[in-house]
Amino acid sequence: MQKYMIIIDGPMGSGKTTIGKLLHPQLKRTVMLSTDAIKFFISDFERGERDNAISAAVLMQMCKEYIKHDINILLPQGFWKKEYLDPYLKFAEENNIKVYMYQLEGSKDMLLERIKNRPKPELAKTPVPEERILKNLKTWEDNRYVLGKVFNVNELSSEQISNIILSDVQNSI
Repeated sequence: MQKYMIIIDGPMGSGKTTIGKLLHPQLKRTVMLSTDAIKFFISDFERGERDNAISAAVLMQMCKEYIKHDINILLPQGFWKKEYLDPYLKFAEENNIKVYMYQLEGSKDMLLERIKNRPKPELAKTPVPEERILKNLKTWEDNRYVLGKVFNVNELSSEQISNIILSDVQNSI
């Protein structure tokens, strides 16, 4: 059976995790991973180059191990820049893994509203400061690339997007 990797990329607040949570139980032999879950394994995680790099390396190793055991991968993950995504695409190509690539986008006002209203991650010690959120959204916009199918979250609900992705995967397996 063809192994696959579903990548859902987008800025903070675009609904990556929500869509991943909707998809995950409907996919057989699939693990849902992201650095957002992994980074808080570090007790004193600091947002910055060092700890982010550690989390990214752990994520890649987890992907390799799951694929080795014939478990598909669902990655609702903000990659920020195409160069951060490239190792996953290379890994998929080298291992004959079909990649389903999706990108979410939405208006800055909607993204800010969603971020403001979402619950704080269980293991996070402090909320992300607004200036950090604004910086992240600007970084996303400055490094924006288009790869795969793009969804505007101002126009489609998380349920609609997850149904489209599920249909894409089921129709090609």
